[in-house]
Amino acid sequence: MKENLFEIIKDFSKEKGLDHEVVIKLVEESLIQAAQRKLPYREIEGQIDENTGKINLFHFKEVVELVEDPHNEISVEDVTEIDPDAGLGDEVEYEISDREFQRIAHSTRPIIFGSLKEAERQMVVSTFTDKIGEVLTGTVLRVEPNGRVAISFQNKVEAYLFRREQIYGENFTFGDHVRVLLLDVNDNPHKDSQLTISRTHPGLLIKLFEMEVPEIFDGIVKIINASREPGRRAKISVYSTDDEVDPVGSCVGMRGSRVQTIVNDLNGEKIDIVRWSENIDEYACNALAPAEIDSLEIDEETQQIDVVVAPSQLSLAIGHKGQNVRLASKLIGYKINIVATDEYELTIDEQLEKEFAKSKDNGIESTEDSEEVTEENTDEESQTDTAAAENQEENQDSFMETSDETEVAEDTEAEEESETAQETVAEKTKLKAKPKAKPKAKPKAKPKAKPKAKPKAGAKSEAKVKTETDSLNLLSLQSQATDTSK
Repeated sequence: MKENLFEIIKDFSKEKGLDHEVVIKLVEESLIQAAQRKLPYREIEGQIDENTGKINLFHFKEVVELVEDPHNEISVEDVTEIDPDAGLGDEVEYEISDREFQRIAHSTRPIIFGSLKEAERQMVVSTFTDKIGEVLTGTVLRVEPNGRVAISFQNKVEAYLFRREQIYGENFTFGDHVRVLLLDVNDNPHKDSQLTISRTHPGLLIKLFEMEVPEIFDGIVKIINASREPGRRAKISVYSTDDEVDPVGSCVGMRGSRVQTIVNDLNGEKIDIVRWSENIDEYACNALAPAEIDSLEIDEETQQIDVVVAPSQLSLAIGHKGQNVRLASKLIGYKINIVATDEYELTIDEQLEKEFAKSKDNGIESTEDSEEVTEENTDEESQTDTAAAENQEENQDSFMETSDETEVAEDTEAEEESETAQETVAEKTKLKAKPKAKPKAKPKAKPKAKPKAKPKAGAKSEAKVKTETDSLNLLSLQSQATDTSK
């Protein structure tokens, strides 16, 4: 033990970053404490030779006339053999033998290491007490099965980031660099970690903005308050002491570069930057953005604000699962009740239930709309097919009519012998050969309405013309037969 002790002290001092002289002093005190427990001596002193690493322990005996305690007293006659100059009341130094040292060796080790841990704890307290409320950057050492993450700071101090202080959905691996907020430094030897750190505290958001925005660091832009739902959404209120400096624009940065850096550091947490105002009405409207507020009523005694919005703005004011109104309430410090203009006052729970029901109804309506569109397309296709069939029939009838008229004209030319019959046939042919008026445009069918059956007026008129043509042909044949008989 005497040969290895000094090397152990040196290695420990380097690893923990402790002062070498302080560690040596702690070890010497530990050796004396162990010797006093095991050996019967009242006064013991000890020291470590830094060059050789040898441990030197001494005890003292008082010179008395009558010896009652031989371990701590020596007579005048006996002391003359050791130190002739010693007198009554003097103390004589004796070195503790190796045999006696072996008695205390096993009990000395835990005392020494306990003293070193105490020195380490005091070093942590003195180093980090002044850094409470600041952002620390550490390196991930390991992720334990219970979810807590061991993080090393300055390569010598280890702290634990517990699951409750971690951002939702965040994962860590060995060697990751993590920024955390130092909440407290404790001096309790029974705790695993002396540093209490967090990544969910609103103070972390404020400190990150101070680090990223020069105007905040310089004091031109002030941060009033911040509220967070870690990993999901956050709100921060700011104002400017200089009228020429826009507080919101300063925090956002060029093309959102400043705020985006903070968003990435907080695992994609969305951040709303709110303009602070002394007027609580204006402050509440800004905090509830992007919803438009119709009116609001403030009760200072109960610290409540009753907000009235249009039905179309109700979902925006409440936010996804009530996030917007909760964060605004924390930011302002008032309880906020949101009511639609045409509905009775709803609690937040009732408003959330209503929003969930509305989202379900929207899903059902979208399904029904798709079915109606399919039916509409089917009706339009049937209407198109009916119209095409009717047009085809009209074209056929028109073709037959034209052919009949042509035959009548040829028969009329062939009957030149009978002038009276020829003139009659020609006149009637001219009358019937006049171009028919074009049918009026068919009105478009209304959506979802069954098409009405179109009366075939053209077919009746064509049948009439055909009958008259046949009668003319018969008349012509009779006249020819009369002429022949003559």
